[in-house]
Amino acid sequence: MLYRGRELTIAVVIIAGLMGIIAVGVFVADVDEAAPSPEPFDSVTTLGISQEDQRDAEHEDLSIPRVQVFYSQYEYVVGYYGVEQAVSTLDQPEHEQQFGYPLVVYVSNYGRTSVELTDEGYLTAETSTGWVDASDASFVVDSEARTPAGDAVVPFGTESAAAEFSSEYGGEVVDWAELRTRTFDVDSADIVRDGVDDQRAQADDRVDAVTPLLDREEVRTVEDGETIQEVIDDAPAGSTVNVEPGTYEETISIDKPLTLSGDDATIHGDGEGNVIEVRTDDVAIEGVHVEGVGNQTRDPDAATEDEDEDDWDANIESGYGHGDAGVHVVDASGVYIADVSIETPANGVLLRDAPDAVVDGIAVDGSEEWRDGFMGVMSMRSPGVVQNSTFDGGRDGVYLHRSHGTVIRDNEFYDSRFGVHLMHSSDSVIADNHARGHELAGLTIMTNPTHNAIVGNDVRESTHGILPAGSQSYVADNVVADNEYGITTSADQSLYEKNVVYDNDVGLRTGSILASNRVVQNDIIANDQHVDANIGPLRIWTFDGAGNYWDGAYGSSSGGVLDRSYSPTDPVQSQLHRTDGAVTLAESPAARGLSELRGTTPGLRSGSVIDTAPLAEPANPETLATLDEEQRSDSVEEGGDTS
Repeated sequence: MLYRGRELTIAVVIIAGLMGIIAVGVFVADVDEAAPSPEPFDSVTTLGISQEDQRDAEHEDLSIPRVQVFYSQYEYVVGYYGVEQAVSTLDQPEHEQQFGYPLVVYVSNYGRTSVELTDEGYLTAETSTGWVDASDASFVVDSEARTPAGDAVVPFGTESAAAEFSSEYGGEVVDWAELRTRTFDVDSADIVRDGVDDQRAQADDRVDAVTPLLDREEVRTVEDGETIQEVIDDAPAGSTVNVEPGTYEETISIDKPLTLSGDDATIHGDGEGNVIEVRTDDVAIEGVHVEGVGNQTRDPDAATEDEDEDDWDANIESGYGHGDAGVHVVDASGVYIADVSIETPANGVLLRDAPDAVVDGIAVDGSEEWRDGFMGVMSMRSPGVVQNSTFDGGRDGVYLHRSHGTVIRDNEFYDSRFGVHLMHSSDSVIADNHARGHELAGLTIMTNPTHNAIVGNDVRESTHGILPAGSQSYVADNVVADNEYGITTSADQSLYEKNVVYDNDVGLRTGSILASNRVVQNDIIANDQHVDANIGPLRIWTFDGAGNYWDGAYGSSSGGVLDRSYSPTDPVQSQLHRTDGAVTLAESPAARGLSELRGTTPGLRSGSVIDTAPLAEPANPETLATLDEEQRSDSVEEGGDTS
């Protein structure tokens, strides 16, 4: 494998690190101090259900049981939405090593208010619940109570209040000690991983459902002297309108279920708006080239009279969902757009309130400068499938807004702001796409959704390769290479596994201040800097006795892992893959002592990552061999050294 070297004065780094230890010392909580008082929950760092679920619950005036924990070695108060989530987290391996032990745990006290359940079982509380020490609380488990995330454990300040709730809504009353012995089936990224195949199959079903639209038997052909619109107006519902080769200077509207099929046909709009508008279900468009699209990307006057102007996403609705498009689909389901090419200064395809749409095999040529264009596919409240397509230029290749459950697969994205951009969209799959040359990120997820899967993608030559947010997502089997930043682990409570992070300026970048992710079985190779870690507790990137494969890690192999831990944020170990002689320095007593202290002592954990069981062999050897060969070929073309 080809690794890049760099001259560094490591001895100075070691001395400075040791001096820092002497100056800082080891922080240990004063156990004799009085327990801290509860904090306002909006000021703590939270985990648990997604922000989307939190927002929906608040909008419906629902109540979610909450927990806040003061840890001995963590400077922030950690809040949990859901008692069961807190219990499960407290029992995770390495949790105490990362945060220290809990000084005090407070839970919501539903005994302080009148609490009821809605018809759906959601909790409602008349007033604020306040807080009670968990060790003094009683908990109702297995009742009818639930939250948007699932079944709920309900805490009370007194056993009598808990018993009263249990008598009305079922369940069992237990104390904190008993509750800690219970296991809960909490939402996790494992659920997302286990569901990816099902989501792929559901996408196949969506495609199969619309494919028959291309085989409608009755055919009307556009003859010389006719416009496409005239033939559409005369054609019966359920027929096909066939467009012969040529250029048609017009804009068209389809308000009945039919198929528009072209054969080397170009539809050229007037440059003032949409070229093809679809306003009904079960429409198919195939085989046409579209140009002459208007350049309006946003319509600030698009909000309708019945919309609540104070709605939190009203600006997105008006600003993003009403621009010009080559194919503009509104309030129509089951639309199939296949083998269509579009040249556009605005959107290629716009889907608004158009569920179960399939976009298949299209090519969108957007603006050369991303700030001047818009989306290849703009999907607003329109879950569907986007596949086998190419997006070149424009602002974003595919943009989702509240399009939960969309599958974006087997596409190519080039030279835009974002290749794929998810906003407020959960339960989606971004799979097997290629992304190159993106200004901000190849694939990004924003606004804290949940349960998204990013799998099997190849992302290169971008500022960020994969930049996810939200929670309980699954990022796996991707190749991120030649980016400024490979993968940012900013989606919390998520699983990052079996990715190849290769030859980036920074391979992995920690995002959340909470260490709630599992980062395992990844191959981290040839990056200038393997990991850039933000402030937070010690992050242990090992699970069930195995971690990741790092070039630079060394030791004796036993059971497929090395017998020496590896810290990519350690000032010496981070140089092992780049600097000759670093291993000798790493083995010095001073450096070994520094590494052990930084890696295992919570008081010295800020910005630290440690892998306690690095893999002895790559998890993806074939992929790495291909990347090495590509790099070797590039070096030959550039006249470089291949040794």
